[in-house]
Amino acid sequence: MPAAQIRPPRSAASGAVEAGVIEEARSRQRRRRGALSALALIAAAGALVAVAADGGGGPSAQPPHAGARAHGPAALAGAPLPATTPLRLVASENGGTVYVVDVARGSARRVRGLSPGTVSLSADGSSVLAEVTRWSCPACRGVATDLPVGQSDYLIAADGAARLIAKFPLGRHDYTAPAYGSTGTWVERWPRRGRCTLRLEPGGRGAVRAPCGNPGPATAQGLWLGDGALSMLVDPATGRVLRRRRRTDAAITVLPGGRALESPVGPTGLALVDLATGARRPLRWPGSPGFSGYRAIPSPDGRHVAVEFLDPFYPPAGAPIADQAADVWLLDTRTAAFSEIPGLPIREAIKFSGVAWTPRGQLVIVAAGDRGSATLGLWQPGWPTARVRTIPALHGYSQIVALRG
Repeated sequence: MPAAQIRPPRSAASGAVEAGVIEEARSRQRRRRGALSALALIAAAGALVAVAADGGGGPSAQPPHAGARAHGPAALAGAPLPATTPLRLVASENGGTVYVVDVARGSARRVRGLSPGTVSLSADGSSVLAEVTRWSCPACRGVATDLPVGQSDYLIAADGAARLIAKFPLGRHDYTAPAYGSTGTWVERWPRRGRCTLRLEPGGRGAVRAPCGNPGPATAQGLWLGDGALSMLVDPATGRVLRRRRRTDAAITVLPGGRALESPVGPTGLALVDLATGARRPLRWPGSPGFSGYRAIPSPDGRHVAVEFLDPFYPPAGAPIADQAADVWLLDTRTAAFSEIPGLPIREAIKFSGVAWTPRGQLVIVAAGDRGSATLGLWQPGWPTARVRTIPALHGYSQIVALRG
């Protein structure tokens, strides 16, 4: 992990709500400065927390597939995915080279025209938003003198074409987050003294005064900012604080509709939280015993959340890295019930694998092996098994955005 950047003064304890934007400590793979921010630090803590009890505080029950766990997870398998599938992926590993993967053809095309820098991918309807951060000293590879100096935003289409939509400088204390419902980027600037400012790039209006905080997830309700003691929901158009939430030690993934998935640090399980009222609904932790962390990936409509439980220490000493394990369960946010996805848990190389949703609400699981292999599984609620197909291994699938499908 790169050395810490110079940051505005803040509490050593980090905010929690904004941690969910990384929720995915891998799925967004925010820029290196973001990986050192409170957002990523809390998300990493949430992804590594060990749990041994359910939401009610009692001992965890064995999940239905505990027997499979005893014999060791198998590779991702299922019925063949038809060659007529329109599914395409935009993918990269650790913010590096970006590819468009044609699943039906089993081919990958490198996206040309992106400026040099660290890439972060996110969904934007029928396209993918790629934010490329330029650094003052690329050869420094993350040391303290390597500061962000600019960002370029591109839209990547399903055919691999990249179109530049914004280019703007970044100061030493500028921090960014993708804007909700648009192709813009919120940029918060911390001054030497006084209030911070928030602006939209590209945007036709000037910056507004706003509370100082690390930008977290942007939602339909507003932009979350965290200052260490509080997490604040802010109207980014005016800078007005709409809601305040006192910091806790919980890792929180903000979901569509003003709710969040919360996992306090420690073996106390999961809960659905109403961010407006603070009401908590305990959930039963469904992962197999020994799975030591999780990340949550909400569906586009917010109805479901794919919760991926991870076991980076599954294999015995000397076993290949692909004997790490992953187990994905589906949470229905209306009923607060988990359902098991058929054929899991699976064996995979965690760092190079990923999970995403298609725009139509189908779940994509990419499991990378340890010998330059990768298998894609497509599943939707009601299917008895996933539909699978081999795809190019690339350099991994830590960042995935699904197009079409």
